[in-house]
Amino acid sequence: MSHSSSQLNGFSDGPESPEGLADRIAEILGCPVTIEDPNHRIVSYSKHEHNVDEARTATIMRRKVPERVINGLWKHGIMSKLFASGEPIVVKAIDEIGLGNRIAVSVRKNKDVLGFIWAQANEVRITEHHLQLIKDASKLVSRHLLHHQVKKRKSEENQKEFFWQLLTGTLHYKPEIIRHAKRFGTKLTGQLCVAVFEFDENMNQSVERHAYYLTETLQQTRIVSRIFDENQLILLVRSDEEEDAARICHAFIHDFTQKMKERLQFEDVKGSFGIIYDSPEHVSDSYRQALKVLELKEQFTKDLQHVSSYQELGIYQFINELASLRSREQYRNDFLEKLYDYDRRNKSELVGTLKVFLDCNSNVHKAAEDMHIHTNTLNYRLKRIKEIGSIDLKDPNQKTTLYLDLLIHEMERDDL
Repeated sequence: MSHSSSQLNGFSDGPESPEGLADRIAEILGCPVTIEDPNHRIVSYSKHEHNVDEARTATIMRRKVPERVINGLWKHGIMSKLFASGEPIVVKAIDEIGLGNRIAVSVRKNKDVLGFIWAQANEVRITEHHLQLIKDASKLVSRHLLHHQVKKRKSEENQKEFFWQLLTGTLHYKPEIIRHAKRFGTKLTGQLCVAVFEFDENMNQSVERHAYYLTETLQQTRIVSRIFDENQLILLVRSDEEEDAARICHAFIHDFTQKMKERLQFEDVKGSFGIIYDSPEHVSDSYRQALKVLELKEQFTKDLQHVSSYQELGIYQFINELASLRSREQYRNDFLEKLYDYDRRNKSELVGTLKVFLDCNSNVHKAAEDMHIHTNTLNYRLKRIKEIGSIDLKDPNQKTTLYLDLLIHEMERDDL
C-alpha cells in the first residue's frame, strides 16, 4: 500500500462525520474535491480553494449539481462510464457547462453506486498515481456513504407507509396528516399532486435505481415522497403557491420520459398527474385521477397520446361512467344507427368520416387533410351524413352527443 493510501485509510473521522474527508483527499491529491451522494447532492467539499470553475461554484452554492451540468455529463458519456464501472476516469473540460478538467470515480458497495468523488484537475498533471489515489479514496468514502444510506433508508421506509396512507385515503383528517408530516419532516404546504409513471413491464433493480436517480436530479419539481409499485413509479409532487404548478408538472413528465428513453432505451413510458390541490387530504383523489389518465391513455391511444394531466382529459373524464349508463339503459343513438347500417350495406365510411370531422372541430380542410381526401369529397360525404342520419351538424348539442357515442362505440369495439 502506498504512503498516500495509508494516509487516507488512517483518516480518523468516524463514519457519522464525513465533513473533513474531502479536505483530506484534496490535500493528498493536490486539487479541489467534491463528494456527492448518488443523486448529485453534496456530502462534503474541500474548502479554501482558488480558481474553481463555474460548475463547481454553482454546485457548492446550491448544495447540488445543476441540472444542465448533469445533462452535459450524460450527453458526453461521462455518467454512463461512472455507473458502469468503479474505475477512475479522466474528464476533459466541457466548456458549454462550465466544467474544467476532472478526475472522477464512483463510490460503490458491490454493484450499488453510493455516490461520486470529483477532483478538479485544471492545475495538476494527471498521472496513474492520481488515479490510484482517488480509487483508494473511494473505498474510504464508501464506508461513510454506506452508513449515511442505511440511516436514510430507515427514514424512507417510515415515509413510504405514511405515503400509502395518503394515497389510499386512510389518513384524511387534515390535522392528523399534518401531525404525521411533521414527525417525518415532510413538507406538505403549497400545491400538491400525484404523478404516476407506468412502464411496459415490471421494474427491475436497475430501472428502479435510474428512475429514482432521475426524480432526484430533474430539478423542476420537489418530490415529497416516492413509491415503486409493480410497473409504476408513484410520486407526490409539491410546488410553491406562486409557481405555475401545471406547467412544471407537464415539463417534469416530458423530461422524465424523454431521459428514460435516451438513457435506458425505454420506449414505452407513460406519465400522468392528477388535479393539483392546496391541501394534503386530497392526495388520494389526485392519485385516483392520475391512474385514470393512464387507463384512458391505454383505451384511446391515438386521441390521448399527448395528454398527461387529468384536467386535459375533458369529456374523457366521464366516458367510462357514461358508457356504463348507456349499457344499463340499452341506449342506442338512432342517428348513428342509420349511418352504421348504411356503411354495412354499402361498404362506405360515413361513420369514420363523421368521427374525423368532429375530432377536427368541424374544420373541413383539416379533416380532409387528415383523411387524405379532397375537400369536395369530404363535403359530399358530410351532405350524405346529414341526409341519411337526419343529422344537423350545426347543432352543438347533437354534435356533442354524437361524439360521445362514437367514443363509446370505439371503446366497445376495442373490448371485443
